[in-house]
Amino acid sequence: MKFFKKTTIILLILGVEFLCGYKLTALAGEGDNLFGWAWNSQAGWISFNNCVYGGGCSGYSYGVKLDEDDLTLSGYAWSDNVGWIKFDNSGTVGYSYPAGGFPQHGAKLDLDNRIFSGWAQILSLGDDGWVKLAKDSHDSGPNYNVSLELDGKLRGWAWNNMLGWISFNSADWTGNTIVYYVTGRAPFVPSNVTVTPDSLSGCDTLNINWQPSLYANTYWIYRAASSSFTPTTSNLVASTTNTNFSNNGLSLNTDYYYHIGASNFFGTVYTPASSHGRTRAICGVQVIAGQGSCLSGDPSIIKLNWQAPHLAPGVTIDHYIITRCQVTESEDCLRVLDSHFINIATTSDCYLVEPSDYDNPPPSVGATSTLHCIGNDCHCWETFTGDEVDKQYVYKIIGVDQYGQGGDETDPDALIQIFPCARQKSWYWEEQNPAMSSP
Repeated sequence: MKFFKKTTIILLILGVEFLCGYKLTALAGEGDNLFGWAWNSQAGWISFNNCVYGGGCSGYSYGVKLDEDDLTLSGYAWSDNVGWIKFDNSGTVGYSYPAGGFPQHGAKLDLDNRIFSGWAQILSLGDDGWVKLAKDSHDSGPNYNVSLELDGKLRGWAWNNMLGWISFNSADWTGNTIVYYVTGRAPFVPSNVTVTPDSLSGCDTLNINWQPSLYANTYWIYRAASSSFTPTTSNLVASTTNTNFSNNGLSLNTDYYYHIGASNFFGTVYTPASSHGRTRAICGVQVIAGQGSCLSGDPSIIKLNWQAPHLAPGVTIDHYIITRCQVTESEDCLRVLDSHFINIATTSDCYLVEPSDYDNPPPSVGATSTLHCIGNDCHCWETFTGDEVDKQYVYKIIGVDQYGQGGDETDPDALIQIFPCARQKSWYWEEQNPAMSSP
């Protein structure tokens, strides 16, 4: 014990000396991508970056980098007790890998098993400062290693013959109450996930949107039929680099639950809870046909025809909502999200099954718009008077079920422009004398 106390004093002095001597070389680069703290009972806290993961930086610049191409570690970590801990000894004068030590290489990652091997070095301890990141067949004693987990955090223990065990994650230390770990620049957890039916792409589609995750380069969409599920390859739907995804081909009137994963080289993180959405029970009206007719004088009439949309099992159409937009020079009404559509027919006056009147127009000028359906065939008359007659209109039709839930909007390809009264060219006759030639 006395020897160790003396050694500790010497190490502190050496640490100061190396602090002065190596600060000019232990500079961090833009690529330093390991953050957080490791722990050793003698070295104390070991900082892997002067910056906080996802936060600010303070003090002198330093850091450790895991190269995503060759999987090697480089750079410097810092301990107030023992000074600089160097990863990869290339370019360090007077030092080499431990004589007879295995393996003969600096610290690097095996991506197949996500375990580090090789050496780091506590510079102030010289040849006694070698830190081994994983046991191999040449070592005796308990098994140990430092690994990169799928959440981007490092786990496990490294070994130094003088200082003993170095812990990279408090989760490996039974009974410890202080949370610490070393982590790669793993992505942040996706947030603000919304799942909504897509009224334009089809009743079998849900739109999933989320906020961008810091450091993420790929997102993974997982889906299940219940709220409590674990993201696995069996429920993986798709991957994307965008922050939105349209999931189509789903069953109508059905609940779906989603987890979003964000990933990069270091690992993947998932939303802590699933987000829920329900597909529509009624699809959009796919085909709208219409014609204008000029009866004797006014009114002028537009007769719309369409097929009842596809429905989920057990769902019936209670009524249709019919909206109309007047075509002008500034508004062509063919943009589906246009706000200029007005409601012309609702529950109270627009869902009547009267086969006897199927082929008859409204009885008089100004009569209420009337909707008639026989089976899947539906039609509706609308009357126009005055200046409305000589205009052009575009219609949308939405089915509403027995529970009051609306279906998809009219398919954009189904939107057509219709005249109430077909414009007719005015013809006139005028007699003209032949031109007289001059004498």
